[in-house]
Amino acid sequence: MKAIKFILSVVYSCYSFSADPNLFGSIKRRKAKDDLASEFRNKAAANEAEIKQTQSQNPFESAAAKAAMSKASMGARQMQTRMMNTMGSGASPEAMVSATGGTNQALGSAAGNIAVGSEANKINEINSLRGLESRNMEAYAGIKSDSIDEQGQGWKDFFANIEGIGQAAAAVAQFI
Repeated sequence: MKAIKFILSVVYSCYSFSADPNLFGSIKRRKAKDDLASEFRNKAAANEAEIKQTQSQNPFESAAAKAAMSKASMGARQMQTRMMNTMGSGASPEAMVSATGGTNQALGSAAGNIAVGSEANKINEINSLRGLESRNMEAYAGIKSDSIDEQGQGWKDFFANIEGIGQAAAAVAQFI
């Protein structure tokens, strides 16, 4: 009788409602999954901040755009100097204005092409960041769902094991 009371007291103290939160380590697993899910959520928030920063970027502030503009500007100035040198002192004012206009048009065209290319790069970068953010949020949702499913899992394991213990006890009883 003492053995049965001892076994019942052990079962009661280990598996009573006061012990429920720590049953089979389910709380630790849930907390670990919640922490991991929070990391993915924070990464997704960081990606959103990067997207907003990229959207507000001026297309002419990138290093590639600045390099292309300086190269185009230098080329246009060289072309303008050559044209002025070939015209000499006998050039008409119309030819001078025409040469300057052509140079300015070339510069404007280069600036437009640079802006279009820079905007395309910005859109590609934003799309890449959105994909990364989406993947992080999917991982967050999956892990958080697993964490929610983890609740009560300890009791399921316990009751599944009780069936095995009952079958073993029945076998021992038959043997006796």
